[in-house]
Amino acid sequence: MAIVIDDLQIERLAQQIAGAQGLSITEVVREGLLSLASLRCVVADRPPLRERLALLAREVDAVPPRTPADPRSDDEILGYDEHGAW
Repeated sequence: MAIVIDDLQIERLAQQIAGAQGLSITEVVREGLLSLASLRCVVADRPPLRERLALLAREVDAVPPRTPADPRSDDEILGYDEHGAW
């Protein structure tokens, strides 16, 4: 299937980018679409957000709880000093 660009300004821009980058117009369009797709989370090889969040939740749930024998405060564990800096 061919793509027809009926917008002269877009066609010229694609030609300018292709010439400046040493790419074909097809490569310029491909890179532009892939870039836009990744910004909009449309990339097919990436799991849906719901699945990525579920995986993250499982990883967080797998972190062992702090033992009562550990006398350090939360700030000490994170490495903050008395001024709230690392």
